[in-house]
Amino acid sequence: MTTTRVDLPVDGRRIAGATSGAGATGAPLVVALHGGGYNSGYFDVPGHSLLDLGAATGFPVVSLDRPGYGGSDPLPGGQATFGHGAEALDAAIGELWTDYGEGRPGVVLVAHSIGSAIAVHIAARRPRWPLLGISIHGVGDRSPEHIVGAWRAMPTDEPVELPPEQRRALLYGPEGTVGVDVMELAKASAETVPLGEMLEIVGDWPRNVAKLAAAVVVPVQYTLAEYDGLWIVNESRVATFAGYFTSAPWVDARLQAGAGHNLDHHRLSRTLHLRQLAFACECAARVSAARD
Repeated sequence: MTTTRVDLPVDGRRIAGATSGAGATGAPLVVALHGGGYNSGYFDVPGHSLLDLGAATGFPVVSLDRPGYGGSDPLPGGQATFGHGAEALDAAIGELWTDYGEGRPGVVLVAHSIGSAIAVHIAARRPRWPLLGISIHGVGDRSPEHIVGAWRAMPTDEPVELPPEQRRALLYGPEGTVGVDVMELAKASAETVPLGEMLEIVGDWPRNVAKLAAAVVVPVQYTLAEYDGLWIVNESRVATFAGYFTSAPWVDARLQAGAGHNLDHHRLSRTLHLRQLAFACECAARVSAARD
């Protein structure tokens, strides 16, 4: 499927991304936010593309480069935090809504890993554009001690580049859960990770997530993969995380068996993406029913 580049002006800086098309009239706008170490191409890996599936099923899907990734300008020094990233993306999605929103019920955010943390920040801000719901995956509230220690031991003066063997161990499930060529297919979307992101996701994020989540007033879909190497994974942790969203109309939470952190690149990616698009439909129907 052919994609079209998106360039959005935000306070004198650029937020870039890609879209696979306008989608069907009346469908909600789906905006995807990638995690650390990948750009917007994370959601467009051949054979695992949310953009392609959106085009095939009538959904307009836009995958954005977060600030400092891909074609998006970095935030100023000292502002490269989840909160400031959420502020910039909030403004960018407002521009998207102006361009793509006519005749649509609103926006559903689909986000992975650090992108999920930022999606919670955006939802907690209660943006002016019509946010219908958030579908987040690859994020939790407690990391294994060896992960926390590893991130804190990294050199502070340069971004972190995960070698292939570390990406395989941390981000993908056992053999059989992914195709043998998946890492090569995803390579084009891989980037270095700003160390500040890695430190915030194991530092301020676990301390603040309950307060942020309590401010979210739209439906939430939450998925954590069985073999996620970056988070402590069990049914109790999933339930605890879902329980933070005390103001959401509903929370659909599940532990996804048979996949790892980069769930979007696993054999179950299509299952995930169909669930996300179904969630977007459900969120849109809720708003339509309320208006009627």
